Formats: sequence, structure tokens, C-alpha cells
Amino acid sequence: MPRRLFRNAACCLAACLALAGCQEPPARAAMAPVSQPVSTPETASEAEAVSTPETASEAEAASAPETASAPETASEAEAASLPEAASEAEAAPEPAPLPDLEDPPQGEDWAVVLVNASHPMGQEEAPPQLVPVAEGSPYRVDSRILEPFQQMAAAAQAEGVSLLVCSAYRPYSSQQRNFENSVAAYLAQGYSQEQAVATTAAYIAYPGQSEHQTGLALDIVTPAYQALDSGYADTPAAQWLLENAADYGFTLRYPADKAALTGIQFEPWHYRYVGEQVAAYLMGHGLCLEEYWQLLEENAG
Repeated sequence: MPRRLFRNAACCLAACLALAGCQEPPARAAMAPVSQPVSTPETASEAEAVSTPETASEAEAASAPETASAPETASEAEAASLPEAASEAEAAPEPAPLPDLEDPPQGEDWAVVLVNASHPMGQEEAPPQLVPVAEGSPYRVDSRILEPFQQMAAAAQAEGVSLLVCSAYRPYSSQQRNFENSVAAYLAQGYSQEQAVATTAAYIAYPGQSEHQTGLALDIVTPAYQALDSGYADTPAAQWLLENAADYGFTLRYPADKAALTGIQFEPWHYRYVGEQVAAYLMGHGLCLEEYWQLLEENAG
């Protein structure tokens, strides 16, 4: 049966998204083991205040294996996971000329908005309307991407793949709190202010530079593998998303081979809505969103 026939099967979604096991951990703290139940925040605001690592490196340092016991306190987890001080940040490379490609689809302005270190969001910017990804879920998204996400989750479920959201919209204030808490943790370990900020920036986006503020980004895992680390890329859920997400307008935002352009290390769980045409174009040509915008600017010039 064609996969797209599952677009009206959103009713299958409740069973896979009602699980509360994928809970965003406190900044720099270890993720609770899959086998250990995690409480759901009472409100969406509480959920937003909890952070998910921005990079795979941070996630690997933050996640605990299924058989490990969770640290007693966030401070203990931070002390155990702090990496060595980052060296001076390397200058961002100049964008390489892209091969001749057919003109990229324009896409809708709101859907293809670029958020990164060069294109930050303002402190007060937020989606026009936020809705839960499922009834009772603390995770919210821009209302315009709810239906395509539900269709995607239902299609995956119909093929035996359960998708689980563990992060969605995150306001500027939460990202700022995450960043400041991480800097404070490094300072407590004896890092200089410069080292603390540089090392934090290697793992956590500066406030305003996180795509989660758009409400268009989702961190998606699966009940059987909830750790945000590179091992997730080998799961059936990650493979299914890689092959099918574009059909529903989503793109793998931070591919492994595009880190120099995106500024973020490989995140196989981080998917961003850009619309079906743009997602298909990116997938078909192996491009990231930064390269898409480079093409638009070159064509406009």
C-alpha cells in the first residue's frame, strides 16, 4: 500500500506519543535510563524550561545507558560530564560554490526561515500559535506543522515504527537559562570565563540561535532508544525518518557531513519542518538548509 495513504491515519498516533518516557533532561544532566520511569512536567511551561542538548557531542556526554543508574543530582552529572576546555573556535569556512542545480522551490517564508549563528531570532520572537504534539503532551509545536507531523507518525506506526517526541518548542528564555547554567557549571570546575563560554558554545546554542524557538523543530526518538547520542542513527526509527520524513515536509537538519556549514554536530534525532517541496529538494540534492538559502541568494543575484 502506498505510504502516503497513511496520511489520514493520525488516530494511530495516540498510542506512540502518549508515552512520557522521553523527558527532556535538565541542562548538562544525564538522561534517565529508558527502564526508569520519568515524570511528565505538570505544564507546558515547565517542559519548555527543561533542555535538550543542541549537539550530538553534548547528548553523548549527557545520556546514560539503559542499565546505568541516574546520578543523584544534576551537579554530580555535570561534574562527571564536563569535557575539557574548548580550544579557540575555528573561523567558519567560506561557503563552497554549489554545482549547477535546477532552481530551488521558494517555499513558504515561515517554513524555510533560517536560524543559526548568523541568523538569530529576537528575544520576543515566537510562533503565532503553539499546540501540543498530542493530547496531554508537554511538547508544543507551531500549529501549522501539527497535521504533517501526525501524518508522519501515523505512517511510521503503520509500518511498526514508533516515534517519540522528546523536545519541541523552546523559548528564548529557556535557551538563555540553559546556556548560563552550563557556563556556571564550567566556572565551578575552575574554567576561566572565556573557556567556560567557548566550551558551552560548542555544545549548546546561544540564546536566539536555537531552531527550537521557531516551533518548527522536533527531537524525535523511539521508546526503545531514547538516548540522544550517535547510536540512535542505527535504530529503525532513525532509518525510517531518514528515508521518509521528506514526504511529510521534514528534513534532517544537522547531517553529519554538513557540520561545518550548520555549526552543529550530527543530530540524527533533530528534524525541521520546511514544507514538502523544499524537503524533497534538499533530500534529492543532499543539501542542508544553509545551502538552500545560498542557492536562493545566488539565483536572486
